[in-house]
Amino acid sequence: MSMVLCPNCEEYTEATLGVEKEVYNVRGEPIEIEAEVVICQKCGEKIFDEERDSRNLEIAYDHYREKHNLLSPDEIRTIREKYGLSQRSLSRLLGWGEITVHRYESGAIQDNVHDSTLRLIENSENMQKFFEAKRNKLPPYTATRLEKRIADFLQEDIEQSFQVCFERLVSHQHVDLTSGFKEYDLEKLKNMILYLLKRLDGVLSVKLNKLLWYCDFLHFKETSVSITGTQYVRFQYGPVPNRYYFIIDIMQDEKLLDKSEIPFQTKDGTQQGEEFTALVEPDKSLFTEKEIQVMDFIADTFRNYTSTAIKEKSHQETAYLKCKDRDIMSYENAKELSLSLTK
Repeated sequence: MSMVLCPNCEEYTEATLGVEKEVYNVRGEPIEIEAEVVICQKCGEKIFDEERDSRNLEIAYDHYREKHNLLSPDEIRTIREKYGLSQRSLSRLLGWGEITVHRYESGAIQDNVHDSTLRLIENSENMQKFFEAKRNKLPPYTATRLEKRIADFLQEDIEQSFQVCFERLVSHQHVDLTSGFKEYDLEKLKNMILYLLKRLDGVLSVKLNKLLWYCDFLHFKETSVSITGTQYVRFQYGPVPNRYYFIIDIMQDEKLLDKSEIPFQTKDGTQQGEEFTALVEPDKSLFTEKEIQVMDFIADTFRNYTSTAIKEKSHQETAYLKCKDRDIMSYENAKELSLSLTK
């Protein structure tokens, strides 16, 4: 450390840094911390250092906050920035003094009532209630921007809740021949969809269902385990992943894929169909080399198949013929699949 002025020696001397237990009075409560101190090498006395004393006081404040479960300045700042509000705007909205939030973010300790209020507005629904009651406290531009931000967060909450409920629903799925002896993996299924959409540059919904089924069943035929753990249901138009439209809705909400209506030809004439395209790259690290080999094989095999053609082919498969409409299709019949990686 550089030379410092020691009041005891009344001269500049060498000093070292040390750590000592010190007690700070925080809101009338003694808080003991491991404080960093400057010590004169000549006389051994502590030398006052304003910068380090301020840092030690901040540490004491942090100990106090932790002890009383109070939000830290950074946590308060994060809550405010979540809604895009200035310190003054948030203070006005909550009915506090205009510099109150500034003081808290600068290190002042908030009281319990203010701390509870800040924790409440971290939840978007609670913030909406505060906003509806006090929007006249904000300038019109700020109020409009905050209203949109709250609406966006509420929509995100709905979407996240939807996905959590869906994952809980499928988590009860059995790991047996209906799932290809694999635990259901939603992330892997979503990325398998993205992989096929990318490789084929967009796929109609009916065709996509069959591609997914062929991928999982062919992998089971080759390895005795499916890729995604997905159950497939026998429908009139062929095999479909169980709760398929829930999965597609989740992927659209997450901006993973795009859906458009396009015309396509069938035996009965022109019809409208849903075509999906990938908006992001798939995470290939989720898949083994074998799984990628299977997905490439299925995509390339059916590249030029229409939705009608792949539907009719799936209808000829033993796994489809051996069950009734709306039954879960057993992977046991994958051994009789018409496709194989090896000729």
